[in-house]
Amino acid sequence: MGAKDIILIVVSGLGVVHGLFLAVFLWVYSKGNHLANKLLSCLLVVLSFRIGKSVFLEFSDIDVKLIFIGLSAIMAIGPLYYLFTFSSINKLFQLKWKHVIHFIPAIIGLAFGIMINEGHLRTFPKLVFVFIFSTYYLHFLIYLITSYRYTSKQNKAELNQDVFALLRLLFYGLLIIWIAYVLNLFDEFIPYVIGPVLYSIVAYVISFIVFRKGYIQKIDQTKYKSTPVSEKQLEHIFSKVFKFVVDDQQYKNPNLTLKFISDALHVSTQIISLVINQKSKKNFNSYINSYRIEESKRLFTLEQFRNHTIASIADEVGFNSISSFNTAFKKQTGETPLAYRTKVSK
Repeated sequence: MGAKDIILIVVSGLGVVHGLFLAVFLWVYSKGNHLANKLLSCLLVVLSFRIGKSVFLEFSDIDVKLIFIGLSAIMAIGPLYYLFTFSSINKLFQLKWKHVIHFIPAIIGLAFGIMINEGHLRTFPKLVFVFIFSTYYLHFLIYLITSYRYTSKQNKAELNQDVFALLRLLFYGLLIIWIAYVLNLFDEFIPYVIGPVLYSIVAYVISFIVFRKGYIQKIDQTKYKSTPVSEKQLEHIFSKVFKFVVDDQQYKNPNLTLKFISDALHVSTQIISLVINQKSKKNFNSYINSYRIEESKRLFTLEQFRNHTIASIADEVGFNSISSFNTAFKKQTGETPLAYRTKVSK
């Protein structure tokens, strides 16, 4: 082994060690956003494992199982960056069992890596491996782009600029690593070790910038101490909620829930609840019921609804039962639906 190879091993190996050291540091770091720190820690561990596999593959023979297990790690990088993005932007973001679905491709890839052996390399058609490699790297790219688009969208709603800078920095770093490995697939003249070397460079440059700017500590900081989102973000999200609930008349939907709105607007249920409380000074049920009651009052005055029962009016405006309608109506107007209808019908 020549001096050039030794230098390459040292440079790429130090990058892997540096990544693992940062992972441990972030896992135990007490400041900033704890969930974001741990997700970034996991991302660095997976990256270090993936890059470490490449270093060994370049300079020594390793078992085919380890090669494909290392490749499967690619499909964990994208989801980890994606979840890190959400946790960095939204302080109220929490990991749930449903998020495991993002890692199913990585689990399948891991199972494939454990199953494969040297004989399969000779018996499987080349198209199988072309498909596998394409799937791995396309999966990674889709998550990168999706995360960056979400970050850019949130930035327009006045995302904390330090958080935006960190997420953008990581995006470009991961994109550089992705490009290096993809080029290895298509051009045999590009040394395979270029991936680990680039990772080392990216790891050191990003680490220097992150610690110099203090980005990790700032992930958990917000412009307004009373809320995890800025006033401009509150206004922006509330306008979307108002359009969806009122303009689109979703308040008439008897199955309308916080989660339903959350899924439709791609904003967490915690943030939706917070925004409604902050901007309307009502909880979710009171906010929705206020529009249902106002609509029922309007229907009571219309000639075409004169012969409709109170129960049918309640159903028309989105209430599931006459009792909940009566309770909400009296709470908001101070009188029962029957008394109000009698009054406006005279």
